[in-house]
Amino acid sequence: QIDAAPPGGLAAMDEEENPHDGPGLIKLDMKQFGSGSMEDPLRHAVGMRTAQDQYKMQIWNSFPPLFQNTIFHGEQDKRVQELRQTGSVAEKLVHAKELKDEGNQLLTAARKPPATGGYQETASQQLASDILRVETAIWEKERELKELRQELAALKVQVSRPEMVAEDDDLDQDEHKNLEEAVKRYEKAAGLLRYVECTRPNWKNDDGSYKGIEDDFLRVDETALQGPEAKETKELVTSCYLNIALASQKLGKFDDMKKACDEVLAKVNPESVKALYRRAQARIGPASAVDADRDAAIQDLLAAAKLAPGDKEVRNLLTKLRADKKKQEMEDKSTFGGLFQRGEVVKGGTKSGRSDPKPMPTEWDLNDPKVQEYLDIRPGPAGA
Repeated sequence: QIDAAPPGGLAAMDEEENPHDGPGLIKLDMKQFGSGSMEDPLRHAVGMRTAQDQYKMQIWNSFPPLFQNTIFHGEQDKRVQELRQTGSVAEKLVHAKELKDEGNQLLTAARKPPATGGYQETASQQLASDILRVETAIWEKERELKELRQELAALKVQVSRPEMVAEDDDLDQDEHKNLEEAVKRYEKAAGLLRYVECTRPNWKNDDGSYKGIEDDFLRVDETALQGPEAKETKELVTSCYLNIALASQKLGKFDDMKKACDEVLAKVNPESVKALYRRAQARIGPASAVDADRDAAIQDLLAAAKLAPGDKEVRNLLTKLRADKKKQEMEDKSTFGGLFQRGEVVKGGTKSGRSDPKPMPTEWDLNDPKVQEYLDIRPGPAGA
């Protein structure tokens, strides 16, 4: 509660607040906002409001873009709106298939012929065989390591990653547009059968823009995936999501590609082999992918191989990634093995088991345990 101002108005109040007067008007010390301009406290207030909004939108923010966009389809597309409100599942399926077919045509039109370096869903068997042959030779012939790595690099120039797509820069404007439009068609097709809507009465502004979408007003509709036509509707939704993943791969949007696969596995079909396979591709697709991404991709492929032991695409990529991992482990062992093969237990600042000084080695091979012992090479800081 704010105390009333004394007679004479605010001007009559003491310049310095008496600490015993109790709560009063808040004094804003502009010095704490840096320059003292109004921009900083306003920006601070906006930041607080943004944080509050984010707290109210945690569920919404957890949805992938392909599912978030379904909230707008019912507002922007009259046919979608009508089918959601009054259409049967059979009627929704008919229109969803039409939208999917349109997406397929756009996706096909965006593919470049293999001769021009465009999209191919799988790398050639010969190229994969060459890469494996060279990597195996590296392990077996260390004396030829330099030459073999040069050959491997030359092969990998042709396909930097297995079964990956050309960079987004290689797409011309029409191809990029076709892929984006294909994604929209697939989202609408799946959005007829699985979607989210806002139940807030006035959630749009007069100019057609949208107000904040809060979790309390969200309603997810998945009833079409639970009725008599569940098998067919799930297959169609899965197919649309996987095609979105494919288009995202072509666009170089590997995060969207992974999210589309996540949505299939988490919400529609947890045993989708294609979703596991394409999620593995999405993990290793970015240039920033690290060993942990490769290991996670291997786990996806192992799960896919368990579900479909005869799938050649899964086996080929799994073999490639395992070979990459083994090669990396061998290189690490070669680089650091001599340093960490042996160690000594240090207790109380004194090396246990330390004997009299050893004679100087005649040959200085750092992989020789005797040389390591003489040089006191061991994990951790050297003892006193």
